[in-house]
Amino acid sequence: MSSRRVLILARRVIRQVVRDRRTVALLVFAPMIVLVLGAILFRAEPADIPLGVVNEDEGLSLPTAGRIVLGERIAEALSDSESFTVVTLSGDEVDDRLRDGTVDGVVVLPGDFSAEFLKNRQAVLDLRLEGSNPARSMAVTARVTEAAMKALAGLASQGFGAASMSGSTGTGEAQLPVTVAATYLFAGPEFDTMDFVAPVYIAFLAMFFVFLLTCVSFIRERTLGTMERLLATPATRLEIVLGYMGGLGLFALIQVAVILFFTVWVLKIHYLGSLGLVFVVVALLAAVGVSMGLLASAFSRNEFQVVQFIPLLIIPQALLGGTFWAVEEMPNYLQPIAYLMPITYANRALRDVMLKGSGLAEIWPNLVILLGFAVLLVALGARTMRQEPV
Repeated sequence: MSSRRVLILARRVIRQVVRDRRTVALLVFAPMIVLVLGAILFRAEPADIPLGVVNEDEGLSLPTAGRIVLGERIAEALSDSESFTVVTLSGDEVDDRLRDGTVDGVVVLPGDFSAEFLKNRQAVLDLRLEGSNPARSMAVTARVTEAAMKALAGLASQGFGAASMSGSTGTGEAQLPVTVAATYLFAGPEFDTMDFVAPVYIAFLAMFFVFLLTCVSFIRERTLGTMERLLATPATRLEIVLGYMGGLGLFALIQVAVILFFTVWVLKIHYLGSLGLVFVVVALLAAVGVSMGLLASAFSRNEFQVVQFIPLLIIPQALLGGTFWAVEEMPNYLQPIAYLMPITYANRALRDVMLKGSGLAEIWPNLVILLGFAVLLVALGARTMRQEPV
């Protein structure tokens, strides 16, 4: 082996890269952009959980402690918690507020709540959960329990007695004085974190692999000179783009089907809505991925430059599209950017279908927006297509 030949080849590669200013710029600035976005999102303060409280507790009077309304104590403890933003609701608002996302959970304190606590030595909290995010549901349950325990901590000195606080049973075993009876509007206790992540997992993988497939295929056509020959024919640039999109779209649909059905039937993901509707959403996102790949390849000379578009086009969508963080919980200055990401609307539609059982009537605005993205990107791809590589 000749070290001189190795050095000559290394110098040649270095010169080629340095001469391409766009490649150098992408190598330097693309990682910076991704790192800044990640730092902002990971360092952002977690948003308070919106929690509804329906307090109908009438309280009770004790000879030694006077009048005690346990529901008020628990409502105040929840309001004082740093985890919650408490919204006072009436009983007939509960399902509507959970369904429209105003609150993630509702604590219902009935009129006989204090009396039942004195009678049974146990506070049973009626917690209604939205349920589509299992991790959020567990967090709400744990923090509601913690706040209720704090609210009960001072009752022993006000006439309820030590037995009330210990929750002693006839067998001498101690029980927690708080029990949470949780019910779910959507999903349920059988749904786990993977069930919540699965919809966005499917969306991201479908878009990412379709984007790569399109870019590499389109660049190969240009490298082989096929594109120049096509541009010399009577076919318009739009016809060429639509033709490639139709051909590559078939393989995109195959890939979407593989990802979707493997996730559902092999990984045993729970879902509520129609799989057919899920396929439609992912297929529309795949069409966006194909058109995005065609547009990116129009600005690339080779596969190496295409790969460098991933930190600019794909990774920001994973960070800002609601895949890991809810868009509403991001810093305000990032939210407008998130709404420019096609995957944001695909994630919303897929979670609504798979976790809430929504139908076409509920998710059609997201589908229209995805279709609009695909049409816009196809038009831009046709407009930017050139006879010579850029």
